[in-house]
Amino acid sequence: MDFTILEIAAIFILFISLLLATFLLTVKTSNKKANTLLGVYFIVFAIHISVFFYSKFVTLPPVLEMLRDHIAFFTSPLLFLYVVSSIYSDFKLKPIHLLHFAPFLIQVLIFSPRFYFSDSSTKNYLLKNLNDTPEGQLSIVFGLSISLFYLAGTLLELRKYRKVLLENFSNKSNFNYKWLFQLFILLSTIFSFSFFKQVYKLFGTDVEILNASRLILSLVLIGFLTWIVLKGMYNPQLFRNINSNHLIISNSSSKKIVDVYIQENLQKLLAFMQDEEPFLDSSLTLQKLAKKLEMPKRDISELINLNMNQHFFDFVNQYRIHKAQKILANSKEDNLTIQQIMYDVGFNSKSSFYTTFKKKTGMTPSEYRKRKRQSL
Repeated sequence: MDFTILEIAAIFILFISLLLATFLLTVKTSNKKANTLLGVYFIVFAIHISVFFYSKFVTLPPVLEMLRDHIAFFTSPLLFLYVVSSIYSDFKLKPIHLLHFAPFLIQVLIFSPRFYFSDSSTKNYLLKNLNDTPEGQLSIVFGLSISLFYLAGTLLELRKYRKVLLENFSNKSNFNYKWLFQLFILLSTIFSFSFFKQVYKLFGTDVEILNASRLILSLVLIGFLTWIVLKGMYNPQLFRNINSNHLIISNSSSKKIVDVYIQENLQKLLAFMQDEEPFLDSSLTLQKLAKKLEMPKRDISELINLNMNQHFFDFVNQYRIHKAQKILANSKEDNLTIQQIMYDVGFNSKSSFYTTFKKKTGMTPSEYRKRKRQSL
């Protein structure tokens, strides 16, 4: 039996999706909820795309065939819930999350009058001419709107996540923000290709162009799934998350206070950073610093955010960079490599160290060391 390139790509996608789902649902991890949600996503995705495989061998009843198509409306909600559960370690599924079933139920309602409650001949007609029916066209618009809505919701959660990291942690490399942001970018890319394909369904007439767009989308999906597999191979510890109780300080939520109490606390904080050098601890967090200073973490966060106009992340790393500059300028420390210095001053990510150092000094650590040597 011959298979087209599109069908072969779809079979490959189906195989990888089920493989990933099996892995995510069986692997032992502390982040079980997130893995389960992503595993269910891949199962749903596999069921939706399976038509390119089983249609050559069996013909499903019209109702099952239509439900197989409608099940795609679970994918965006599942990915959104996966992102939220990956961010927050204390995430719990609640009754209110059942609202994410709404897109699927609305889709069923759209087709109920003329499909689910009609006779067999009408069902078969709608399936064969789906894109030319009012229900099919409304479904395309509704599906694109739902995908866009959940992409926007994911972006808002990631922006909030980044702000929490900046205001509570001195190193972001231990967290999964980069992975989730990359996932968002890839999903946005997939949405762009899907958008073109779906719009062409509404207005296009050339079947070859439609099939070509399906093939391109399939190849993009293969790349997406392969990327996830490689991520899991190279980062088996994925994924660490944070508690939802971490602080976010808004500049509009409080005004700068310059009374004696604030000034005393500010001086206490700056003196402690200078004398005790807590920033050398790569795992330093706002909570750890508050415990060392015996001050409420909200007070420290407000001192940094509102009175120094900085995030905790930038506040701590400026001390690390200053310490690195001293070491690099000291000829007695020439035996130390750049990587050793990076770890010694509290960084645990080479990319983060180089980016922050260049942002603060305008040059790389190696350039800085060389220039200091030339000036002696």
